[in-house]
Amino acid sequence: MDEREYNDNKPANVAKVVNDRVWSFEGTDHTTGWIYLEYRFGGETTENFTSLLINMMQERGGADVLHGVPRILFTDPGAAFKSPTMANLCQALGVQLIAHKARNARATGSVEKARDILERDFEHGLRFCRVDNIDELNRLAHLWRMKFNRSAIHSRYCMTRTDKWLLITELQLIKALSVEVCREAAVSAPVSCKVDTFLRIRFRKRQFDVSAVPGIYVGDSLMVARNLYRDDQAQVVLTGEDGFKTFFLVDEVMKDEHGFAVDSPVIGREFRALPQSVTEQHKEEVEQRVYGTQSKEETEAAKKAKAVPFGGRFNPYLDIERDDHPTYLPKRGQASEVRGPRIEQQPLTHVEAAKVLREKFSTTGKVWSPEYYRQLTALYPDGVPADELDDVTNALLTPISGNVINIVNGN
Repeated sequence: MDEREYNDNKPANVAKVVNDRVWSFEGTDHTTGWIYLEYRFGGETTENFTSLLINMMQERGGADVLHGVPRILFTDPGAAFKSPTMANLCQALGVQLIAHKARNARATGSVEKARDILERDFEHGLRFCRVDNIDELNRLAHLWRMKFNRSAIHSRYCMTRTDKWLLITELQLIKALSVEVCREAAVSAPVSCKVDTFLRIRFRKRQFDVSAVPGIYVGDSLMVARNLYRDDQAQVVLTGEDGFKTFFLVDEVMKDEHGFAVDSPVIGREFRALPQSVTEQHKEEVEQRVYGTQSKEETEAAKKAKAVPFGGRFNPYLDIERDDHPTYLPKRGQASEVRGPRIEQQPLTHVEAAKVLREKFSTTGKVWSPEYYRQLTALYPDGVPADELDDVTNALLTPISGNVINIVNGN
């Protein structure tokens, strides 16, 4: 872009040249202040920051001594550092990613100071030489950082940065994997895996034992990432109450030729229970409070004896027993036209009725006669209802003027 057209106050003009401008990227080691830098095209993108971190962790040899995987990556709150790509890489490497709050640049003061040192000690000399491409610029930056870090005395510990870094111990230095593996990790997001009844998870077509992971339970979902250093391990990504992520290594469940776990108990030789889960621990604690016991054995004994929970102090129906029900005025309504079913009984035949009546007559000292049978058939030509036999008996035995009542055709 012509210098006369460029204006810092016009964002559109800045956007036109962003891919053609050279950007410097710096990183420092917190303990020693060792400065690492690269120059790149394209601006402050996720790809550039990720590449810077991967290259910075690699063992480059010579006087360019700084390398290894950091335990904490402290950055500004830029969008590139909050991207899934950077998060995936940090989770795979077990790096805790922390971003300071906005507008607090001095929180990463060592990087800001590194930029100041670069401007005064390295970049000021670029105006006196011709640099035709970015590779040449990075070659000079590489030479400068090796010379500066091994010669400039740091005021905090009165040593050169390189001499101080060389004091790192074997346990403190975590060697980084190759650039290719790190780039693969950057695009491999952690996946959600469900804990089965054996306190295991399936990840990358293999089983891993998560019984030692704190706070897990059957049916829980865990975020699991690949362990770049060991193929027989995976990393469980846990988020603490403070919001920071921690990483827990879990081992693969090794199988024998029959598909059984090699450390599983053999039938007929030994018995082994699964570790008690958090849910089971909480269940035991709740039951001990409910039954007022101090151990699992006491709780089981109380349950077997059908002890009343809370010693009977808890009444689940107390609210309805104390409830004072209001008395409501009755509501007017219409009578239902529906009638109940009428049950019709089969009437007795004349012979069946005569048998019953004859027994009734004998109990009163009367003798059954054909005249009674004639009256019965005249009175009930279609049969005798069973529930009217007492009335029939009384009618047949009731005399009129000293004679037995004759009922013939209603006369």
